[in-house]
Amino acid sequence: MEPAGVDSEPAPQSRMQELNHQIDEVVDTMKRNVIQISQRGDNLVKLENKTEKMEEGAKLFKKTSQTVARSYWWKNAKLIVVIVVVVLIVVLIIVLLATGVIPTSAPRTPIAPLTTATP
Repeated sequence: MEPAGVDSEPAPQSRMQELNHQIDEVVDTMKRNVIQISQRGDNLVKLENKTEKMEEGAKLFKKTSQTVARSYWWKNAKLIVVIVVVVLIVVLIIVLLATGVIPTSAPRTPIAPLTTATP
């Protein structure tokens, strides 16, 4: 039981102040939420810009790396061709020397036998 003279309901003035206070808190919370949403939107725009720049950089990197790889492939191919040609020339020279097509010494002229003169 309640003691006599104590109201269970707060005075209308204090109830109004309490409601105004709660409304102010809700308004402040909503303002903070709107600010946070706005900041998130800005962050998303910045993130999108960074993503686009990174995508462009990745495309440029891919194109450059393919060009470099192609360049080194051609250098490697040229080097292999030069080595094969040199090896073939060396093998050809060895074969020609072995078969006698290329003489290994100067040709000798036959020396006529000495004849003795009789008087």
